[in-house]
This record gives sequence, C-alpha cells and structure tokens, in this order.
Amino acid sequence: MFDAGAPTPPVPSYLSNYIQPTFDHGLRIWWAFFWPTTVISAILGLAIEFGLRVIYEHSIVPGNLIGPVMRFTPYVISYAAALFIMEYILRKNFRHFRIGLVSNGGGANAQDLPATFARTVRVWWTYSWRTVLYRIIITFVATIPLSVLLGIFTRIPTAQAIVRALVMIAIDAGAGLFVIYSNILDEDFGDFRVCLLPLRKDAAASAAPVTTTVAT
Repeated sequence: MFDAGAPTPPVPSYLSNYIQPTFDHGLRIWWAFFWPTTVISAILGLAIEFGLRVIYEHSIVPGNLIGPVMRFTPYVISYAAALFIMEYILRKNFRHFRIGLVSNGGGANAQDLPATFARTVRVWWTYSWRTVLYRIIITFVATIPLSVLLGIFTRIPTAQAIVRALVMIAIDAGAGLFVIYSNILDEDFGDFRVCLLPLRKDAAASAAPVTTTVAT
C-alpha cells in the first residue's frame, strides 16, 4: 500500500523485450559454435600431425618427445579455436535474436557492453573448464557401456576406431551444449551478464525480405 505511488524505474530500451533463453536458443547457439570449432580443429590437427610425423621421420627428434605432443595437441588446438569462435558467436546476429553483454546484471541502468577480447576470455574460460569437467564425468559414467560397444567391433579395427571417434564427438557435443545452455546464457561474468536480446532495428531491417510493387 505504501509503495503504490512509488515510480517504477525505467527499463533500458534494449532490455524491454528481453528474451528468456530456451533449449531451442541454446541449441542454435551451440550448433553455430560447435561445427566451425570442430571443422577448424580437425583440419589443423591433421596438418600438425602430418608435420610432426615428417619431423620424426626426417630428424633426430626422439619419439618420446613427439608422442606427448601428438597426444595433447588436439586439445590445445580445439580450445584455441574455441576462443576465436566464441568471440565470433558473442557478436553474431541470429535469425530472431542476438547475444548481448549487459552491465549491472541486466538490472536498472544496465548498459549494452561490447564483446571485447577480455570479456570473451571470461566466457571462454567458463566454457573450457566446465566442458573438461563434464567430459570426464560423462566418460567415467559411460566407461562400461562404451567398453561393451567397442567390444562388438574388436575384430574390425577400422569400425572400432570410427565408433570410438563418434562417441568422443557425441560426448564433446553433449558437454558443450549443456555448458552453453546452463552455465553461459543468463549468467553473470564479473561486470557483465550474457543475455539474449532482440535484434537491433538496423540489423532487423537489413535481414527483413525486401518486397517490390510492380506498377500496372
């Protein structure tokens, strides 16, 4: 009763149509992030592996040094590529929404913030360590079913390798999707929050179909 006459604080114009994240939003963002990261990582990984094999065959570099490099290089490449793709995603306009970084937790007097490299690193770091953690958990839980599945293809090494690679990709995909939807969207990172916002008017106008009228 006493607060009935109190003025309501104004809502910033770009937050007036704030979009509540759904699984569909998370799926769209994850796919736009996952496939280029996977393709770039695969291409760079194969190129570096080929180069390391050439170095091993034509130099005196010992195999006990080349081995660990080849084992850990795919992970380094994957997360390095993820950093640059994350910067692209935070600036990307999707069909019906965009990702926005806003100050003050999206509350009163919140400001639209640019996706600087420092802010991108904060989001990327959360994505990286959480996906590593969830990947370890999923792999541990799925150890027995995975062993049974791979055991079916014991006499077909090529098929076994393909199945193993597909399972690893599925685990990576599941962990990444969960992290983006549950730990990045609508979450605070230091001085900013990652939100889903409507497209800016200029972007929406440029994306809208142009219709022409033919005079008769």
